[in-house]
Amino acid sequence: MDEFKIPPISTLSGSTLVNYFKILRKGYIAPKYYFKIFLTTLIVLIATPFHLWEKIVFRKRIKEFEFKKSPLFILGHWRSGTTLLHNMLTKDPSAGYITTYQSLFPTNLSSKWLFRTFMKIRMPHKRPSDGVELNINFPQEDEFAFSNLQWNAYYNFFYFPTQYKTFFEQAVHHENLTEKEIELWYKSYDTLLKKALINKGGKRLIIKNPVNTARIDKILKLYPDAKFIYIYRNPFTVFFSTQRFFQQLCPTLWFHKVNDQFLDNMIFEIYNNLMSDYFKHKSLIPPGNLMELKFEEFEQEPLKEIEKIYSNLLQEDFSAVKHYFAAYLNTQKSHKKNKYLFENETIAAIRKHLAKYIEMYGYEIPEDIKIKT
Repeated sequence: MDEFKIPPISTLSGSTLVNYFKILRKGYIAPKYYFKIFLTTLIVLIATPFHLWEKIVFRKRIKEFEFKKSPLFILGHWRSGTTLLHNMLTKDPSAGYITTYQSLFPTNLSSKWLFRTFMKIRMPHKRPSDGVELNINFPQEDEFAFSNLQWNAYYNFFYFPTQYKTFFEQAVHHENLTEKEIELWYKSYDTLLKKALINKGGKRLIIKNPVNTARIDKILKLYPDAKFIYIYRNPFTVFFSTQRFFQQLCPTLWFHKVNDQFLDNMIFEIYNNLMSDYFKHKSLIPPGNLMELKFEEFEQEPLKEIEKIYSNLLQEDFSAVKHYFAAYLNTQKSHKKNKYLFENETIAAIRKHLAKYIEMYGYEIPEDIKIKT
């Protein structure tokens, strides 16, 4: 298993002090990671006084804030094209989003002048799994930010992978949580999203988070008129790409090691859980507020699919912003996708565990996946 070499500081360095110690109690920490915990704790302690200043700066603005347009949530399993779609849609100048900086330091926006240094030290210039460029001001998922606010956010499973089932039950289904904990969960998530739009500006907040694929019911409680785009992709490609992604990402985050077979089984289970909850709850979305997008069609004609999003889902003028998307696509022409070579046993496992969704969408093994002979 290849590890991407970065400084031994956890992404929990942007956590609140109370939340940080709650998370550390959620699983086993191997001695190998004690120094990482030590350095991370130092940063959390340094950041804590600035959290108090943050509350003063944002309290009134958050209390008075109202979304002018319904937030847009991008759903779909990891490696289904959610990042490409998110990056494109946020090229619209009227779009707001959670920045990569906010994803790590959600309670240090007012002290960015200091903590962006820690961020730049830790963050690679490109995402190790696929070479996508990274920058502290680029759009990012909200779940890492939420993990630094709430111990029952799902991405905390990255730190304790053996607890991934428990985190899913608590962070997605709210099982075994008290009413007070559930209330705080909703309040924290709403505050996070409001701060994102206050921080970045814009009229419509665009959020990308694979975990939200299973949280439609929770999102609608906060934002009854929310818009959703569900993007799906060939399950064979999704599995292999997620496998590569997790094999490179997880060792940089976890506090105890698991083997590749464990990761494979985890991917299969999470995939099925996300999809099951999506199909269970998507009927709750008001008519006209959901668009389902096939990645392969989006990849072939991205501008055509974005125009459909503007016309059918957002009901906004696409012609006024088309040039922003076209310019972004021109910067992506040199990006090369990964190719995969796998054993027959792995292909058989995918057919077994993801059969329902392979058959549902009529997918076969794609040409860029080769089977070892």
